[in-house]
Amino acid sequence: MTGFEDRVIGLFDVIHPLDRIARAGYVIRGVAHPESVAAHSHFVSVLTLLFLEEYPGQFDGEKALAMALVHDLAEAKLMDIPMPYADKYLRDAKDHAEQAIFEDMFAGFPEKFARYHCEMIDAETPEARLVRGLDKAQMMIKVLFYERERSGYLEEFWTGPANFRDYGIESVSRLFDVICTHAGRPRPR
Repeated sequence: MTGFEDRVIGLFDVIHPLDRIARAGYVIRGVAHPESVAAHSHFVSVLTLLFLEEYPGQFDGEKALAMALVHDLAEAKLMDIPMPYADKYLRDAKDHAEQAIFEDMFAGFPEKFARYHCEMIDAETPEARLVRGLDKAQMMIKVLFYERERSGYLEEFWTGPANFRDYGIESVSRLFDVICTHAGRPRPR
């Protein structure tokens, strides 16, 4: 068995491209300089941190932050597959592949991380639902700002109810309402 430090270097060897993998949904819609998967994960983690602070005691903070930090690491191998195409053509295959990749990447690290990743996919725990909702909210915040910069053709983001899925978390729902208010658009239901 290799030492902890070697396992860390091995993991980072796999995930280091994430700061260069552009979010594909923005690329195919003409955003000139889209955020990377790493930037997206960072912003989702910051949102999670802020929500945990604002709503203390509602969620297991360590678990939610861990989920936010690792939720897209498998994209270092699988790449970023835009939601409408993943949903239409890949269905559960993408989730299964991401979980298998994640488990391979995190072999030798605490098993809880693979469990958290699986919980994220299933969205059955409060922490998973929070982070899944914030994942969507972060995407729509970026759409808001890309539109302000006049970068890309992003109209379809505002018309798809799936882009505003709050996973039953009222505070996330309120964030979506405020995003739509700032955009001057109705929230699709």
